[in-house]
Amino acid sequence: MNHDIARQMRETYDKYYRSHGYRERYPVPNAATLDYLLRHGAREAAHILDFGCGDGRYARALLERTRARLTGFDISAPSLQELARSLNGSPHRDRVTLVSGTIDDLPHDEQYDLVLMLFGVLSHLGDRRTRIDTLCRLRERMRPGGRLILSVPSIYRRRPLDLCRHACARWRGHASPPLHEAGNIGFVRYVHGERLSFFYHLYTARRLADELRAAGFLLRDCEAESVFPEWWLMRSARLQTLDRTLAKSVTPSLGYGIRACAEMA
Repeated sequence: MNHDIARQMRETYDKYYRSHGYRERYPVPNAATLDYLLRHGAREAAHILDFGCGDGRYARALLERTRARLTGFDISAPSLQELARSLNGSPHRDRVTLVSGTIDDLPHDEQYDLVLMLFGVLSHLGDRRTRIDTLCRLRERMRPGGRLILSVPSIYRRRPLDLCRHACARWRGHASPPLHEAGNIGFVRYVHGERLSFFYHLYTARRLADELRAAGFLLRDCEAESVFPEWWLMRSARLQTLDRTLAKSVTPSLGYGIRACAEMA
């Protein structure tokens, strides 16, 4: 991860979790994404790495539905503290390892059947070289035949004004790395009075496939993650049902996000 971006994202997510703003906005897993994980390898996996696990909204659900060991990694220590608290007294606690810091802090003697980078984790990492390097380093930690499941924000559905603003800055020669690359944006959101600064790379399905290929993965499945924003879906089971129906008729790049499964080449 680019050092400046890593510091920014760590500070942002530390504030986000300490304020409980993240849990309020995203209290439960997206049921469609959870089903996707189970259909594409989570049910059979012996060891899952949830890279960018946050407070564990998917990790906890997978522990309840599988027998896998699970390693949860995040750069935000408060997010892992929240996950650890939620596992106190849980019968699944002995199957969980939590790791904070950088990718170098992951155990070097562990290999994973399934690696997750959900809800835009790849998009937060920085420039293209950093994203591909991270994918390569995760691939090195996977067992032969291992799978990667990830979801990323779509360039056609997300932050159009920010995209235009950064495109204009690039055209005028005013964009500094990593914002000098097309598709990279920064924006600010206020949560409980806290100013949160985000970095995103917005994807097309083709660009995602290209980066996966450059890192030694083959894209095996790709679909629209949702039609509506995820935080809407968290508030209505009926809307989730409607969204799952609508998402089936939308090409991946026109979803609010893109959900994909890749295998080691």
